[in-house]
Amino acid sequence: MTARPEPFFSWTARRVELDELRESESAVLVLDEVVPVGAGTARLIATRDDDADIDYLALIVGDVADGRDIAVRGVDEEALLIEGSRSEFTPEILIGLRAAPSICGCSTSRHIDSQLCLDGPVRTMIASVGVRSVVVDWYHATSAVA
Repeated sequence: MTARPEPFFSWTARRVELDELRESESAVLVLDEVVPVGAGTARLIATRDDDADIDYLALIVGDVADGRDIAVRGVDEEALLIEGSRSEFTPEILIGLRAAPSICGCSTSRHIDSQLCLDGPVRTMIASVGVRSVVVDWYHATSAVA
């Protein structure tokens, strides 16, 4: 048995391949606007999950079309544009997180991670902009056992 070469490896992050999503699974964007951030521009997108009655917001910094291993990180929804203008990595995808705790009691960043890695509106929203694979932090300091 031979293993395929894997260019990405991390103890604290996971690569999520988005190539397998079909056209029928494409997200319906309720917002898709080009916005100025810092010295450049970014794309602000949003989708709505009618089943859960939740809106998801993302800022696409840089050109992500056909991109591989694009960094994804969660930031406070109210500071999304500010964080986008301070972005050190280009391209990058910033997911807006609500400051209020979620209904299930789990952290919002964990909820976003699971939707991205398993399935959900965040995954289809990001795939709809043409990204081939993303890298999401899988380890969070608050989840470590002391």
